Amino acid sequence: MGVTIKDVAKKVGVATSTVSRVLKDSPSISDKTKEEVRKAIKELGYVPNVAAQNLAMQRTKNVGLILPPMDTPERTSDPFFMTVVSEISRILNKEGYTATIAANITKSELVKTVELMHLNKRVDGFILMYSVKDDPIQSYLLSEKIPFVMLGTPFEHCDVIRYIDNDNLALGQTATEFLINQGHKRILFAGQSRDEFVNRERYNGYVNMMKRHGLSVEDFFELTRPDEVNRFIEYIDKEKPTAMVVNNDMFAVKIIPFLATLGLEVGMNFALISMNNSVMATLSHPYLTTIDVHTKDLALESAKMMIEVLEHQDVPVSSTTIPYQIVVRETTPEDV
Repeated sequence: MGVTIKDVAKKVGVATSTVSRVLKDSPSISDKTKEEVRKAIKELGYVPNVAAQNLAMQRTKNVGLILPPMDTPERTSDPFFMTVVSEISRILNKEGYTATIAANITKSELVKTVELMHLNKRVDGFILMYSVKDDPIQSYLLSEKIPFVMLGTPFEHCDVIRYIDNDNLALGQTATEFLINQGHKRILFAGQSRDEFVNRERYNGYVNMMKRHGLSVEDFFELTRPDEVNRFIEYIDKEKPTAMVVNNDMFAVKIIPFLATLGLEVGMNFALISMNNSVMATLSHPYLTTIDVHTKDLALESAKMMIEVLEHQDVPVSSTTIPYQIVVRETTPEDV
């Protein structure tokens, strides 16, 4: 039989509850007693039973990471989410937590997974890694009073949801103004979905900046839909735009060859700026001019906020805004 907490308490001459409080670094125990207990722990080779402690406190020390529905090939291979998951897991592990990923094809399947994880007490809380309007998962987390942090800005309930994000409205404005300052007047905005808050805000930033300069605004081109692709082709043929803002790097890399079939050579006679500064930005030529959203910082702050919520009761509701910056590369030539 191994060394127990009772053996440590007996060696020091204190109660087992005192040893327990020392293990938790309780401020109610004097530094002298802490030193004596820690010395005894080292001499006896006592190893705390973390699993038993967590069980006693009804904690799993596990956090659920909820990915958006993996309903498109872009979703399943998006480097943004891979980077975020890896970084959040690293920070959680460093603080004694583990991470479990909740990922499904459809929203209904994802809801069931989250419900099971909660009802079976597999996690202490969740990091919701996206924001969409009327999200049943967000509603479930709020109604059940489950601790969670959102990576993204909520459409509603901002007063009760803790979240981390960039200022995506300003980000869209910055990208658009960069192209305008290069002399472009006919600029488009394209992406994958209007439903996500991040995409909508970036598009609104584009609209604001175009209107500020008295330029014509085009509707969001949702190029995952065939009808939108047809509308896009018709617009290109009729209006002859010279530049485009794209909502993320991965989608930009897919759009560039398509633009070439329409006679638009990105980096030659057409300019393009995208978002995220992911690994995709420099995997093929032309290298993407993109906005670095500091993905690792988004992940770091999400993990830190989640741990803070789980470790301390009554943590005030707050939000954190991560800065961004343009990284200029080959897709925005100055002489277009």
